[in-house]
Amino acid sequence: MTIDTEKMTAEINLMQNNIVYVVKDGRLIEHELPAYGEVVIVMHDGKAKRIETKTNRAV
Repeated sequence: MTIDTEKMTAEINLMQNNIVYVVKDGRLIEHELPAYGEVVIVMHDGKAKRIETKTNRAV
């Protein structure tokens, strides 16, 4: 991921399937997804408040 702070743009790799990006207040937040589990992005007043990750293990 490359960020141009002057233009406020970012270039991301579309071949990375295990990453989710959240934009909040001009910042790009990168979050790695678990191999098994779920990710919940909690919103408040139209903005991402927190990212909750619940991981599981396959047996």
